[in-house]
Amino acid sequence: MFISDLFSILPAILTAFIICFLMMPIIIRVAKIKHLIDQPDQVRKFHESTVPALGGIGIFAAFIISFSIWGGVIDLSSYPFFIAALFLLFLAGLKDDLIMLEPSKKLIVQILAATVLVTGGGVIITDFGGVFGIHEIHWIAGVLFSILVLVAIVNAFNMIDGIDGLAGGIGVIVSSILGIWFWIAGIMSLAILSFTITGALIGFLSFNMHPAKIFMGDTGAMAVGFILGYLVLEFLILNTSVAGQPWYMDNAPIFALALFIIPITDTLRVMTIRLLNGKSIFLADRNHIHHQLSEIGISDHYVSFSLWISNIMIIGAAYSLAYIEINFQLLLLMTGGLMVLPFIKHTYSFAMGILIHRERKKSKTALDLN
Repeated sequence: MFISDLFSILPAILTAFIICFLMMPIIIRVAKIKHLIDQPDQVRKFHESTVPALGGIGIFAAFIISFSIWGGVIDLSSYPFFIAALFLLFLAGLKDDLIMLEPSKKLIVQILAATVLVTGGGVIITDFGGVFGIHEIHWIAGVLFSILVLVAIVNAFNMIDGIDGLAGGIGVIVSSILGIWFWIAGIMSLAILSFTITGALIGFLSFNMHPAKIFMGDTGAMAVGFILGYLVLEFLILNTSVAGQPWYMDNAPIFALALFIIPITDTLRVMTIRLLNGKSIFLADRNHIHHQLSEIGISDHYVSFSLWISNIMIIGAAYSLAYIEINFQLLLLMTGGLMVLPFIKHTYSFAMGILIHRERKKSKTALDLN
């Protein structure tokens, strides 16, 4: 069964990858000709040259085309509402990348898109799984919470898109893991959807790794964040229906949170800092985790790589510790997420200290020999 499923999954991945990979040079060339480029602003954008920020167009096109061909759309009842909502976000992101869109208007579009999917597609969480002692919740509360989750993930993913390769890499991690779970659970339409966005993101990352030739922009960040949010909601809903099966996951809400632990904890930390300083939560600044790591001298390539590894390790820890009490696990998870920044900072400082000591020792030895 698993081997035969590969004949549906692999073509979807390859089609999405090839379309995105071939579209990127075209988008880059057109964007430069038409001057549709992202200018460094010395606030959040410190790239050395002008870079097109329309990579989301290629990601979106690759995802839509590949999944339409290979995805078994007819088996996914929420798909029409998902696509309608996704187009809303795509258009809002495209406008923001081209002529700017006020944060409040962008938030309204995000809420509208989430409402379309949740109410129209019936993608509603009605079980908290024991978090804060809550299990079953009222349908209305489930609708509101599901909308909140989608909007939160879209914004968290958008905010983490501030350095070469970071958002795309985290997107690959999340979509691949969810794709594997859907595949094992026999939910092939969602497995293919997950792996399709994985393929598109890998094609994009071929041009987005440092030094980036193109950024995904809000067009891509909001669309990809929404796709991942949709997948994680479906995971939580479907997991409750397979209790007793080998693929049922204990403490699934904590595992779902772990998937997005770097974007979520970073967003919470940055928003808290802004509020404490009396600033708007929508105000751009350099307090994000990737900015903080870049400013101490770590190259963009290693910042992205270290945050990918941190995200994977915390996901692994959440999966391994699924047997413990869910609220204690939640506490451990959030603590771990918030400790990533100081841990990497101190590790880097320690490593640099050792290198400096060795260089000084070599210099002293050379002087003594002379």
